[in-house]
Formats: sequence, structure tokens, C-alpha cells
Amino acid sequence: MDSKSAAPIASLSEVGATIRSARRRKKLSQAALGERAGLSRMPVYRLEAGKDISLASLLAMLAPLGLALSLDPREPGPLRAADLARAFAHLQEPDET
Repeated sequence: MDSKSAAPIASLSEVGATIRSARRRKKLSQAALGERAGLSRMPVYRLEAGKDISLASLLAMLAPLGLALSLDPREPGPLRAADLARAFAHLQEPDET
């Protein structure tokens, strides 16, 4: 599946799974990936475990894995009544009773 048709990643655990899969395809240990990225093994371990790491650490891991980060506009979801009520609340007239 190419990156244009891939589903968007929505969680740290999905990012970690993607990094783990790419690392294994390259036959790298966590320590080896960390070394190539100029990091210790710990950020690689933490990310693959779905834990939070710095953006700088994530970006450092991408090049040795041949990956790139892409930020695309999110598709709008279905319109909800609560969203409409909030968006047009300023148009409601106060009751004069």
C-alpha cells in the first residue's frame, strides 16, 4: 500500500507499530536504530511501546528507516447537531418573557 492510500495514523501506538515494522524490515535492533539516529535505544523502545517521545527524536528516527513525516489536512467528519448549535449560538434571540 502506498502512502497516498494508507489510512492516517491516529495514535502513538500506531506510530510505534509503524516504526517497529520499518525497523524490522531493515533488520535493525532498537539499539542500532538509536545509534543511526544519534539517540540511545530508550526513545526507540518508548515509541515502539506506544509511549510519548520528543518530536525531535521521532524525526531523527525517520531518515535511517527511509520514512518521511507528512501532515495533511484532516477530512471533515459528519456534521453533528451539537456542532451546529454551538456554531450558531450567537444567532439565538434571548427569550423576552
